[in-house]
Amino acid sequence: MQVAPSVYFYPFTSTGENNCNTIILDGPEKVLIDPGHKHLWPHLVRQIEADGLSPTDISVVLHTHCHPDHMEAGEILEFDYGATQAMSAAEARFLQGPGQEFFPWMGLDFPRGSIGRTLEEGPLPLGDKTVYLYLCPGHTPGSLCLHWPEAKLLVTGDVLFAHSVGRTDFPGGSTPSLAASIERLAGLPEVELILPGHGPSLSGAARVAENFRAVRTFFN
Repeated sequence: MQVAPSVYFYPFTSTGENNCNTIILDGPEKVLIDPGHKHLWPHLVRQIEADGLSPTDISVVLHTHCHPDHMEAGEILEFDYGATQAMSAAEARFLQGPGQEFFPWMGLDFPRGSIGRTLEEGPLPLGDKTVYLYLCPGHTPGSLCLHWPEAKLLVTGDVLFAHSVGRTDFPGGSTPSLAASIERLAGLPEVELILPGHGPSLSGAARVAENFRAVRTFFN
C-alpha cells in the first residue's frame, strides 16, 4: 500500500504471507528494501502488482541487514529480474563470516546470488531523489537505516520498531552499539514516518518523538 508519495509499504501480516516488512521507493530508479523469504515471494508479488507496480522494474534490492528473513528472496530479484543486490560494506563482510551461519541455523541454503553493490554511510542518489544511509550497528554489525528528508521518511530495518528495538543476542549483536545507533536516529531532523523491519509503521512527528523517548528507557 502507498503510505507517502513514491513510498509503498508491505507490512508483515502473517507467516503465510510475509515475514518482514518490505518497502518500495518508486521513481526512475526503483528500490525494494528487504524482500523477505523466498517461499513467500509470490505473496509479496501479488501485493506489489495490486498497487500497479512490477517487480521487473526494480533495479536495486537494498538489504537493511543479512538475516535470512529479510534478504533470502534477493536472489530471485537478481536472477529473475536483473536487479542488483546491495547492503553495507560492513554487513557484506559479516555475511561472509559469522553472518552466513544464520542460514543453516534456519534450515536454509546460503543464497546463490551476490551482493553486487556495497554501500557506505552517506548520500545515495536514486534517480530523481537522494536518500541518506546511516550505518547503525547493534542488531547486526552493518545494519543500514535510510533517511529520505524530502518525504520525512526513516526506514529502520531491525534497529528500531514501534515501542521496541532489535535484539542483540544474536552473533554480531551489541547492546551498547544499538543504544548509540538509536541516539543517532533520534537526532535526525523532521522525521514524521518510520517504517521498521517488523511491526506497524509510526506516523506523525509526535508519535515518532514519543517512540524515541520510550525506547531510550530500554538502555537505562
